[in-house]
Amino acid sequence: MPEHNGHRKRRRELYRATGGEGWEDARLLELLLFRAIPRGDVYPLARRLTERFGSLNGVLTAAPEELMEERGVGEKTARFLTSAKGLLEAEKAETGADGGDALRASPPPRPVLRSPGAAGEFLLPYFAAHRDEALYLMALDGGYTFLGLRLAALGGQESVRVDLEEMVRISEALCPEYIIAAHNHPGGIALPSAADERATFLFRDALQKAGITLLDHIVVSGGDFVSLRENGILP
Repeated sequence: MPEHNGHRKRRRELYRATGGEGWEDARLLELLLFRAIPRGDVYPLARRLTERFGSLNGVLTAAPEELMEERGVGEKTARFLTSAKGLLEAEKAETGADGGDALRASPPPRPVLRSPGAAGEFLLPYFAAHRDEALYLMALDGGYTFLGLRLAALGGQESVRVDLEEMVRISEALCPEYIIAAHNHPGGIALPSAADERATFLFRDALQKAGITLLDHIVVSGGDFVSLRENGILP
């Protein structure tokens, strides 16, 4: 139980830090499900629901009877979800977040990130609330304009487990020319390990097969970051 409570607290802290910018729909739905299901890990349910109904909006506009067909959704949770469309705004107000969410009408900002320094500074706030390792994938178009950001994996204090096939799937869904990977070393320094370098080359090769270029891999620790491209590790 304590680990789930800690996870929920970290999720809320991360939402406070980022306003939900770049969050996948399943993570936003997880935040809502915290209110409907007071205990346990609800992310697997959030993932199944968003996959079944296509998006967060698809879940929140589905009929209660359809929602209840999914294992783990009872009548109370179904009723909650069908009336929850405005609750991310309430969650934002509670946490003090001033960013957007998946239901906002206005588009996210689209900065142009032409240098490792600009990309690193843009990514730093997303790691502010993470106490464990996290991996983000950021998509850019051919002019280095920001297209989107996805939280691809969460790990422990010293490592994050990556699934190359899933990472490529997430990247393809963003329709980018370039991908920048970024992960943190919460208890260490912003220097890539040998394992980080091996994983980078594997991901680069997997992306190449999909016609996407891995532009950089940025390692973050606290307010510091290191670019593998800038340091000649990723040519």
